[in-house]
Amino acid sequence: MSEGAWGGKGAGCGMLAGMNTHTWIQGRTLPLVVALLILTPIYLTTLQSIPNGAEHYYMIDVGETQIVLNRWGTLHATGYPLYVMVGNVLVALLRGLGVSAATAPGVTSLLYGLVALGLIYGLALVVMGERQRWLAAGMVVVYGLTRTVWIHNAIAEIYSFGLVLLAGLLLLALWPRPVRGRVYWLALIGGICVFHHRALLMVAPALLYAVWGEVVGDARGGGREAYGRLARRVLVCLALGLAGFAQYLYLPLRAMSGAAWVYGEPQTWDGFWDQFLGREASRFIGAPATFEGLLANLNLINTVLVTDLTAAGIGVGLVGLAVGLATPARRRATITLVLSGGAAYGFHVLLYTDVLSALVLPVTLTLAFGWLLLAEWAVERVRQMGGWRWAGWVGAGVVGGLMSVTLVGQNWPFIHELTTNPTGGETITLAKGAPAGSTLMLDWGPRHFAVGFARDVLGELPDVRLVSHKADLRTAAAAGELVTLDFTFYNRPIEWWEAQLGEPVYLWAAAPRLVVIDPQPRRVDVSGEGIAVEATEVSCTATTIHLRVDWVTASPITEGLSVFVHLRDAADVVLAQDDRSAPVYGWWPVTRWTVGEVVRDVYSLLRVAGGTRIVYGMYRQLADGRFENVREYTAAVDCGDEQR
Repeated sequence: MSEGAWGGKGAGCGMLAGMNTHTWIQGRTLPLVVALLILTPIYLTTLQSIPNGAEHYYMIDVGETQIVLNRWGTLHATGYPLYVMVGNVLVALLRGLGVSAATAPGVTSLLYGLVALGLIYGLALVVMGERQRWLAAGMVVVYGLTRTVWIHNAIAEIYSFGLVLLAGLLLLALWPRPVRGRVYWLALIGGICVFHHRALLMVAPALLYAVWGEVVGDARGGGREAYGRLARRVLVCLALGLAGFAQYLYLPLRAMSGAAWVYGEPQTWDGFWDQFLGREASRFIGAPATFEGLLANLNLINTVLVTDLTAAGIGVGLVGLAVGLATPARRRATITLVLSGGAAYGFHVLLYTDVLSALVLPVTLTLAFGWLLLAEWAVERVRQMGGWRWAGWVGAGVVGGLMSVTLVGQNWPFIHELTTNPTGGETITLAKGAPAGSTLMLDWGPRHFAVGFARDVLGELPDVRLVSHKADLRTAAAAGELVTLDFTFYNRPIEWWEAQLGEPVYLWAAAPRLVVIDPQPRRVDVSGEGIAVEATEVSCTATTIHLRVDWVTASPITEGLSVFVHLRDAADVVLAQDDRSAPVYGWWPVTRWTVGEVVRDVYSLLRVAGGTRIVYGMYRQLADGRFENVREYTAAVDCGDEQR
């Protein structure tokens, strides 16, 4: 077993220095190239290439990132300006090479992920020595297939970029050769990293331990002059670390320059500090108030870790770390890694109540090095027992292969389902039905981002204003039609809209699944009693038949009535239907209607060959469970020569 950081007590560095270029490439780079050639095609099969619509916690901000990296905008708090600046440059280059606007942000994450894995491989060589390069490459493959690593190499998110920074800091801290000004470089780069994402502060104890001798320097001998030099060194490090704050100038500069997608109001003093401090996320930070809360945090992070690494993988990693701590040549590096992962784990359990990948990745990285340490120990034990010298390597390869297959089988369907989720595209299609000049309100989240991507990146929906639930909806309603999609009412019921507008509202359908929130109902003169049809219109697409009905009532309705809409053939067989519990997608029951109010509704039927007419109307359910039609109407269907 190799003793020094590079395979011998100081001999490894000299050996590397004497290598020619060909040997250096073959000796150190080939295993990494093989590892990345295995991983890259797997990642590409799940790379997101459509506007995001998935609402899993991994995906919640992906749509926003897709917009921002195409528009030089700013992200939600804390803004992540370093990530945004670098990402915009890469996306611009990729789009110049012909990569689509939806795909390019995911490709940047893939590039960051591959760089991060390369740095992790380099870190493994520093920890284990060059003799273990193939074990290191194997660890990179298995670690690269864990869920949190894999998915963030396939979607537009900040965490593969953060993994680059984490691995780079650890590599610099543990680099075996003398690095002039290493402490200052760590302070400068570490400050930039922490200002990028506060979670990277968790690596500070590990870095401090790794370079403690260089921090203290000659102050260990005591003396006023020595302590003075130490104090100056600390002050310089603090100043260098604080220099990372400069990246936040990007936020107000982009806001003042009129960028298309700017989060909050970073051009104002209060808005800037809201962004920088991430006040909106403060609800997740803080010690649990009860023991049950602590257990919930513990269960939350442990569930994620088991999903990422499997329970067996966690056990193996912990055993390997114990082996590393017991091995003098590996102890310093192992302690550094344990401090990095342990601080992140402790913060997540004790002070954070949501899942944060930036805290998960340091933990899984530490445990992955535990795999490597145990594999090295096992291979060495087999070698010392004699017999076939390759048995240990074969065994390690078999175990690594089984772990890889297990992780692919577990993670590929899950990740592929998220990155191909069609909800974003479906929401964009629905939003295109919004009337010109209207304001479309969608809650801040994946569906909102999908429509924002269509508008601000693809140039679609030029005549529709997109706002979130935080907007001044009273002003929006006064400026034109205020619309939303039907599912919004699950979270934003009619009472919420009335509170926002300060007056009663009336609902009607503008297009399939698009609802108008109207402060004033449209009215017509009407006589008689009960519900009647004011107007109808039938239209066809290649796959759908739409029926538009303008309902009106001549008298108040006191019982709840439902709607039936049936496509029928010449023999009166029902071919398709779009029944509703109440008009306007179930949200505007007839008991709310006022006399003379026109309630427009839109129904969508699958276009089926032989459909000649639509029979529709209102019905009630009797006490014995039977249905009774109250009103029945017929509309002819004529889709022209395309009727199938």
